[in-house]
Amino acid sequence: MYFLYVVIEMNIEQYVRDLNGGQELYPEIYSYAVDNHVPIIDGDALSVLKHLIRMTGARTYLEIGTAIGYSGLHLLSVYEDSRLITIEKQSEMFDIAKQNFEKYKMDNRVDAYLDDAKTIDLSIDEQSVDLLFIDASKGNNQHFFDKYSPYVKENGLIVVDNILLRGLIVDNNIENKNKRKLKEKVASFNQNMSNSSYATSFLPIGDGLLVISKS
Repeated sequence: MYFLYVVIEMNIEQYVRDLNGGQELYPEIYSYAVDNHVPIIDGDALSVLKHLIRMTGARTYLEIGTAIGYSGLHLLSVYEDSRLITIEKQSEMFDIAKQNFEKYKMDNRVDAYLDDAKTIDLSIDEQSVDLLFIDASKGNNQHFFDKYSPYVKENGLIVVDNILLRGLIVDNNIENKNKRKLKEKVASFNQNMSNSSYATSFLPIGDGLLVISKS
């Protein structure tokens, strides 16, 4: 019976994932990410993120973790007058992202920084962005939240991706020391946000999406 429940649950997840999936706006970038094992946001989580933008009318985005520009392009695709500030510390990824922003003629709406998000000093005002999207090194979620949440406007949104670590978050038999330490850090952050005064929603979408309202 347990096996049957697991199969049904997996089928339901795939069913919903397929419904959330729409036409890919950037198939070449998506294919490059898959072929080169570049971590990008899952399609169903991306769908929810863009829906949140439409619901709130968010126009200014601060992204921690540019990678190759895939999620940034999708954020900018919602509104033609939106702007993106994005930070990436890996130069190879950063160069590809800049090429992708230029290719789709969105580079004039992007302020891209090649730097370490843990230490960079951004020259922007506090409470100046509508949405903070955290999608960088997962063990630093708490640090990124503490450092960058002041830049978010009142009633703005903070979204954190990969809070489930591909199932690692509920694995109690992790032998690898680094993976165990990563799980502990992410679990600690998740619990801290659950216990905080912020309005939070932990969504089992994609690899787990945490939505935080700043109010």
